[in-house]
Amino acid sequence: MTLTSTEPGAAVESAAALPTGAQRPAGGAAGVWARRGGRAAAVTVGLLVLVALTAPWLAALEGQDPNSFHDTLLNSATGGSPNGTFGGISAQHWLGVEPTTGRDLFARLVYGARVSLGVALGATLGQLLLGLLVGLAAGLADGRRGGRWVDALLSRVTDLALALPTFFFSIALLAVVPQSFPRPLLLGLILTGLGWAPIARIVRAETRVLREREYVAAAVLTGAGSWRIARREILPGLVAPVATYTAIVIPQNMVAEAGLSFLGLGVRPPTSSWGQMLSTSTTWFQVDPTYVLVPALTLLVCVLAFAGLGEALRVAFDPKSPVPAHTRRGRRKQAAGKKGEAR
Repeated sequence: MTLTSTEPGAAVESAAALPTGAQRPAGGAAGVWARRGGRAAAVTVGLLVLVALTAPWLAALEGQDPNSFHDTLLNSATGGSPNGTFGGISAQHWLGVEPTTGRDLFARLVYGARVSLGVALGATLGQLLLGLLVGLAAGLADGRRGGRWVDALLSRVTDLALALPTFFFSIALLAVVPQSFPRPLLLGLILTGLGWAPIARIVRAETRVLREREYVAAAVLTGAGSWRIARREILPGLVAPVATYTAIVIPQNMVAEAGLSFLGLGVRPPTSSWGQMLSTSTTWFQVDPTYVLVPALTLLVCVLAFAGLGEALRVAFDPKSPVPAHTRRGRRKQAAGKKGEAR
């Protein structure tokens, strides 16, 4: 026997419908944690966020700061390359120093995490809020009260935003804004303004589906307003697609910030970001490959972790996805233990 709830986002199967070993794990965070790939991605993302939050303490633990010059650690005969092997790695400089400046690479890396992750997370939050507002307004528009024109207008604006060449518009906007404007904030605003349309499209489509559900019709019959319906009935059903897409958008925004900083249009020295570090390291990859590999590998790990987290969320919220093998084995053992106790 299968029972289906009319609550938003609910799809509950009774224990009698499936064998114990075949029951699906819970969705959301529990579903992500039930999968090895999801656990690894979640732990990696958590560690990267922790590094960004504790950057001053990590740099102090090493005994360095990101903007101090160490000329004595550079070889003037080779144009300012670090002394020693692997970019001057030592007990005082855990990842070596920058060529020509001698600034500590570890300190700049952890401080750069604040800018790269901060811009990506801030832009993603802005895109999410703007996309939710536009998508909900278009999806809840009622044709009986002129809402069809509202839906058509918002849909055309969304299509226009989707058609814009985001990267070239970002370059143009960054080039015309005065240099005195804070660059991390400017990057976040530009990425928000040019990247909200995909979320709005997803939210509109899901809202159109959810508003036909019985519990939404019941709320309409009780006289609930559109925004109360959106807040109480529609938003819970949007958690799965929006959370999945958000985890995918974060690495895209990180790559966009890194690309713009790489082109010299992002954050300016002495402020550090991973893209800005890559931009200044391109001329040294033959002499000091460590200087290139450290920010490049860190950015790669971060992007892969967020992408893995997004895939784990997608699978966790998908009712048709297979249950992990180790979860099935654990539940079979648990069921066998309970049967033995019953006997």
